[in-house]
Amino acid sequence: MPDYHDLISLVRSPGEPRVLPAIWDFFPCHAGAVGGVPDFLEYYFDADTKLAVQLKLKDLLPEALILPGVFADLGVVVEVSAFGGRLQWFADGAPYIGEVIHQPSDIDALKPPRPGRDGLMPLQLTQREAMRRKLEARGIEMERWAMCMGPAEVAGLLMGYEGFYLAMYDDPRRLHALMRLVTEFLIDWLRVQDAAMGGAEVVCVADHVVGQVPPALCREFIAPHEQALFAALPEAVSIYHNEGRHSREHIDMVLGFGADVWHFGSDVHALADLYPLVGDRIVLFGGLDPHGVIRTGTPDEVRAAARQALAEAAGHRLLLSTGTGTTPDAPLDNQRAMVDAIAAPGHRTSPQSP
Repeated sequence: MPDYHDLISLVRSPGEPRVLPAIWDFFPCHAGAVGGVPDFLEYYFDADTKLAVQLKLKDLLPEALILPGVFADLGVVVEVSAFGGRLQWFADGAPYIGEVIHQPSDIDALKPPRPGRDGLMPLQLTQREAMRRKLEARGIEMERWAMCMGPAEVAGLLMGYEGFYLAMYDDPRRLHALMRLVTEFLIDWLRVQDAAMGGAEVVCVADHVVGQVPPALCREFIAPHEQALFAALPEAVSIYHNEGRHSREHIDMVLGFGADVWHFGSDVHALADLYPLVGDRIVLFGGLDPHGVIRTGTPDEVRAAARQALAEAAGHRLLLSTGTGTTPDAPLDNQRAMVDAIAAPGHRTSPQSP
């Protein structure tokens, strides 16, 4: 079974074109593959249920690197919850949080959260430790994965995305102040996670706002903060997660963020179009449209799509996967077919750990 050592080897060997099959297991992407999860609340709040679901996916797809693997998954609201806001949980959906900043002047009174102490952060840390101990009792080492939503994503959730976009024009001074406050908090939060797990091996920053902002405004308000965040844990392999459409100018900025891997949107970007723009400066993570044949086609059609992606990636490193995660209704057999395509003769994969 591939593990983080294979990922690190792939990233740290830029002169060695290789392909590693990967599955993104943020819930509920993998709910269908594991046979369904009837109660999302139980998954989010019961560490035993969460551990069982994540381990089952590993057992079902042993030839794939499961990312993040086993982790204290609480959705995308952990960082924003530390600022307050009404959290809503659902039995059949991911959590949602209401806005905290209703007008730019509210930024003046905003206080930085205590990293690891406020909102859902203590729950994430204690769940992770509980899961780690359960794995340790089985002789299994837990993945050392640190993550946060990106600075623009957090600011957008705090203000509401429309409010965030308008503030770039209507109140840039306050928005700059908010971005500085959020970025400093996120850096501290990543360092808390890093210390709690004895050194993160992989760090992921998910920010879907980058490509939604005109390049000039992205360069002014967002790019410097992404760079600061990716520099926070320099020893870890870093993943930029954003499946949205990026212009060529946005792609140039992404290459300057300092990330090692880009989990990109394969429904809006083809490998054949991206490789001429990024070369070997960043490892691409994707290749199959999550809304295409892996969701609605047959295993043979998935294998054909995977072979096409492999042909487009010839001479490059690739984490072959859906970009972004699979939809919950993507059949397990189709996900297996994607992984099987890499094992076909003529394709070099990363050496698997024993």
